[in-house]
Amino acid sequence: MSPKTIFASVALVIALGSLEKSIVTTPLPIIGEELGAGQALTWIVTAYLLAATAVLPLYGKLSDMFGRVKMLNVSIALFLLGSVACGLAQDLPTLIGARVLQGIGGGGLIALAFTVIADCIPAREVGKYQGYISAVYAVSSIAGPLLGGYFAEHLNWRWVFWINLPLGAIALWLINTKLKHLNKGRKSRFDWLGAGLLMAVTTLLLLLLSPESVIDNQILAISLLVSVLLLVLVERRAADPIIPMRVLTLPGYTISVLLIMCSQLLMFAVLVYLPLQMQWEQGLSASASGLYMMVFMMSITGGAYCGGKRIAKTGYYKSLVVGGFALAAVAMGQLYMGIMPVVALALAGLGLGFTLPSLNVVVQNVLPASDRGIGLSLFGYGRELGGAIGVAFCAALFHLKVPVLVGEGSAHALKDFAPEQLAAGFTLTYGGMAMIAILAFVITVWRLKAQSLSNDVAPTQRPHDVK
Repeated sequence: MSPKTIFASVALVIALGSLEKSIVTTPLPIIGEELGAGQALTWIVTAYLLAATAVLPLYGKLSDMFGRVKMLNVSIALFLLGSVACGLAQDLPTLIGARVLQGIGGGGLIALAFTVIADCIPAREVGKYQGYISAVYAVSSIAGPLLGGYFAEHLNWRWVFWINLPLGAIALWLINTKLKHLNKGRKSRFDWLGAGLLMAVTTLLLLLLSPESVIDNQILAISLLVSVLLLVLVERRAADPIIPMRVLTLPGYTISVLLIMCSQLLMFAVLVYLPLQMQWEQGLSASASGLYMMVFMMSITGGAYCGGKRIAKTGYYKSLVVGGFALAAVAMGQLYMGIMPVVALALAGLGLGFTLPSLNVVVQNVLPASDRGIGLSLFGYGRELGGAIGVAFCAALFHLKVPVLVGEGSAHALKDFAPEQLAAGFTLTYGGMAMIAILAFVITVWRLKAQSLSNDVAPTQRPHDVK
């Protein structure tokens, strides 16, 4: 089967994953007002990201053992069940619980889709297909904020979840008719204890970062430390660990995971907090803020497309990562100072778009075929963890200037703050993001090495460094 046919079969899965991350951002204030979410409404985003991040490595490992198609079926089925539960939710706790279920399914969508592509397309050629992936992201990510705003204002915010049902049904049909030959696995003993501890570490970390958490921070910190120590001990003794050390020691792998975390942290900071600023501070409608976010998402798409084409043509990628984080740092600085926010959105999107294909090809190039499922899933884990940390970290910065109102049950509580106080919260948030972008730029220049990119589908040897 040709690579284009395989890509077309998983394109809708990628669209589902990217649509879900952006469609819920613009209607957040409306959802919060109807359900009485108050300042806890960011948990609607965080709950999904937390669950999707925690289970992501499990999908990679299980797909290595049982086959990609079986795990894609499980992922989509859980995602659709969660979408139904979200659409029926009548209060905030129910909606958050439904988002957790949706995230457990959604964690496997994009990760397994990328793994399927990596199984069939050489690392260097992935740059070219990143252009096609960017086109899918363009349609879904740009449509997300617009659809979310439209549904919330003209129909009902619940349609942001109902829309997943027909799309998911078509995706199930495509992968089960076109990708049967990829349903091969290997016999191995699954590291359930390691997987459980990894999920616990992820959950505790995000709860510790979140200012809306109701659990005492000291308890969370102690629990996190104990879980990390147990995870290290278990993984050292496991015959087939959920986090194989041989993958982490591959050249460029760990640093690429760290950098994709930074990239997604910055992306979700903008995706979640800029629409909130436009609606809370500037008084724009949900659909109007969605139009602003189009600039950001189109720029991400353009950056990823151009970056992917350049990698496919030249094999060079480090300069794209360096330039990408430099542009992101400038853009976050502009948002911090309130200078030409539309231009800042364009620069931030272009820069972050440059990093996506570049870091992806590094990871695919160094992974042996036998570890590609878990290797790409851990990379995706870093990507999703970065997004989840981004939302939690931004919330922590924001609430330093806009304190959490205890006992307030209405979304109007945020409007009780003076515009100057809200502006101070958003300014501090963008300042923190600017520092993250600068740190990522420094790490890229210092630690990311240029490597030759393989033209083989299943690389088994380490590439040689090139200048």
